[in-house]
Amino acid sequence: MSSTSYKHYHDKNYPAKRFVEIYFCDDRNPLIEESMEFPLEQIHKDIDSGLVKGETLIDFSMGATATHLIPVCSGFKDIYVVEVNKVNIDEFEKWRQSKEDAVHFSYGAKVHHKLEGGREAWHLKEDKIRQAIKGVIQWDISNDDQVPVDLPQADCVLSVYLLNVISKDKEAFQRNMKKITSRLKIGGSLLLIFVINMTFYEVDDHKFFVLKVDEDFIKHSVINAGFVLENVNVLPRQKNTKLVDHDAVMYVRGRKEREA
Repeated sequence: MSSTSYKHYHDKNYPAKRFVEIYFCDDRNPLIEESMEFPLEQIHKDIDSGLVKGETLIDFSMGATATHLIPVCSGFKDIYVVEVNKVNIDEFEKWRQSKEDAVHFSYGAKVHHKLEGGREAWHLKEDKIRQAIKGVIQWDISNDDQVPVDLPQADCVLSVYLLNVISKDKEAFQRNMKKITSRLKIGGSLLLIFVINMTFYEVDDHKFFVLKVDEDFIKHSVINAGFVLENVNVLPRQKNTKLVDHDAVMYVRGRKEREA
């Protein structure tokens, strides 16, 4: 199958719930260390240490998942979630409203419970995120240059896996990097999770497009967007699976020093 025949994240019939169930709900996922545990550990370390903090955080991430937001509530009071696809927003709102058919993130809550040494009961974490979320905003940054009026300036921007799946080429990737950081204050923190050298991910035997990028390109893109690199950590692929073809997962923390 060529990359031109892959499905895309923007598709109106994107399998939002199945994506989350496969990659973010429990340890039946063979990629759980890369998809959930590594990102949680990296974000937790930087927030728990006090290196990343503030009032407002904007989340530009992939899928209708709240797992990566679990450690964020310790450092930020207000969270704004931005999503490009309405299908994902609809699924996310089911979780936000605690509907019976919504996905759950109890596994991620338990992982973070261990990371922080049991300071807070794991079953309270999802409700804590719900209370912190002040808005869920649709903004297809790959097609729309206009920043939504209800998106405030932020002290931190968090993005997990998103840019690889919505950017059709490297030029679009760099443009989208600048867009997601456009509301970040000077001096604010950027937290990023990327997959390295990945071209697809699979949901129920359907392959979805991912832009292949390497570590050097990501570092260059972050610096080019006006940031100083403060922390880079790479986890090599832990298991082989037909679900994805990545080489590694990369965590980046940057500090905004100028407008791009």
